[in-house]
Amino acid sequence: MKRKRKDDAGSLDSLLDTITTVVGILIILLIVVQLGADSAVNRIVDERKKENADELMELAMKQFEDQKKTLLEEKKKIQLKLASENKEQAQLIQEISKLEKELAAKKKAMPPSPPKVQNLRQEKTKLDNDKKAIEVKVKKVKGLLSKASRPSQSLSKDVSLPDPKPAPPKAKPFRFLCRDGKIYPLDDQRLVGRVTQELQKAGIKPNKAKEYDGKKIISHFSKAKPGDPFFQAIPRIDGNKRVIFDLRKKPPAGEDEEALAKPGSRYLAALKGITPKTHYLQFEVFEDSFATYLAARELAGKRNFPAGWKPILRGPDTDCTLALWTINDLGRAALLASRPPPKPTGKPPPKKPPSNVLD
Repeated sequence: MKRKRKDDAGSLDSLLDTITTVVGILIILLIVVQLGADSAVNRIVDERKKENADELMELAMKQFEDQKKTLLEEKKKIQLKLASENKEQAQLIQEISKLEKELAAKKKAMPPSPPKVQNLRQEKTKLDNDKKAIEVKVKKVKGLLSKASRPSQSLSKDVSLPDPKPAPPKAKPFRFLCRDGKIYPLDDQRLVGRVTQELQKAGIKPNKAKEYDGKKIISHFSKAKPGDPFFQAIPRIDGNKRVIFDLRKKPPAGEDEEALAKPGSRYLAALKGITPKTHYLQFEVFEDSFATYLAARELAGKRNFPAGWKPILRGPDTDCTLALWTINDLGRAALLASRPPPKPTGKPPPKKPPSNVLD
């Protein structure tokens, strides 16, 4: 009986060992299976992620393309709308400008609005007061005039001009410009010498037809600015291809009616440089300087200078012209040759008045 119990215990231990071994194997298998399952799951998840990422990228690109297409269509609609609005705005601006011009023209054509009655009354009152004040002043002046002594001589100045007469034989003119209430000695001989000297200095020589390059003369004289203390010579080319030298006065150099009578005046100095036998005086008088001319003429008469005058009307840019008429521009000879000769009239040409007639 005892042996049987021992055998039973051994069988039970063997069973337990077997069960333990089986359980261990199962646990190992479970672990192995679990590890393989995790690896498979991770692999499946990674593959799914990649597929999902590709699908998401495709979906996003599709949505982007759809949005891009929609935005382009919207942009085109907006551009068309803006173009239409700009056209309408430009048309509106033109219509507004047209209406503004019409309104301004109508306002200009409208008669001025009549002043208010109150303003007219105030103006009338003011005029009445001014009238009364003037009447009082007139009465006072009349009273003073009645008491004042009458002058023995007339206050007006009578001016008598001599009869025209020829200049002394072989006498040369010496000109004076009277403008802006001042007198300017015009020494043609000295100014012609300055201009001729400047042409030689510039190296401007005439061609065989005795013609100069007028453009070079104008360019050189714009920098050189020759002249004397009273005038500056400014060349120009006239329609007959002549180089004319206009003279522009220097305002500080002129003398008014009061200054020219002083002992050290430039006018008297100019008279001292010439004599009545060699020169006669020629005054070119603008309308604003007749009184100055009369004062200068009186001083010249006391020194026995024969003199004459002529009224002048010129623009502000030219005061007078230099007596130098021999400088011709290029092409003058061809211009004169191209002109047809004058048609004979059968009448003798009228006699020209002498240039040296004095008043």
